Amino acid sequence: MSEAAKESFYYLAKEDIGKIILCASSLRDRVIIKILARTGMRRFELRDLTIKDVDFGKKRIYIRSGKGDKSRTVPVDSDTLQDIKFYLGDRSSGKLIISNKQSTISLKQINEIVAKCGQRAGVNHPNPAKKCINPHLFRHSFARMMLEKGMRMEEVQKILGHSSIKTTIDVYGTPSMDSVQKSYEKIMGDLF
Repeated sequence: MSEAAKESFYYLAKEDIGKIILCASSLRDRVIIKILARTGMRRFELRDLTIKDVDFGKKRIYIRSGKGDKSRTVPVDSDTLQDIKFYLGDRSSGKLIISNKQSTISLKQINEIVAKCGQRAGVNHPNPAKKCINPHLFRHSFARMMLEKGMRMEEVQKILGHSSIKTTIDVYGTPSMDSVQKSYEKIMGDLF
């Protein structure tokens, strides 16, 4: 089993993601968490976004150079778009997310923001071997939630940018333990 497949067994509940968003110490940090959690975007894809990559009218974000140097478009919700608008203020060009020094934010800074928000929220990484929440955990959580809410595997594949449906199935095709537990309890309740 690949490392990505093993890691996909760990994900955050919707409530935990909400707690982490609420514990963001700034509007910028809240935008970072929301984009990661609500689009399934990779941290380097977030870092590389420009303001012009956000289409507020169509509620989409264009990723110019994702993994494997592939581009794709992902949908984004109205609430996240509203926060992006407030965060941008008068800025109309340049990188979408900037550091406090007005330069491009680094991957390390994104990691630190995510970890600190998780700590403030009191949310631990579900994998006991990991010390803190990391950006990729939001990607796994996003995919799990979308599938559990009925989004088709092909749609999740398109959003995540997997070139092969096999990758999406290998990583997210098995039901989560929470889903198995709910099914088990329903069946047991019906039986006994």
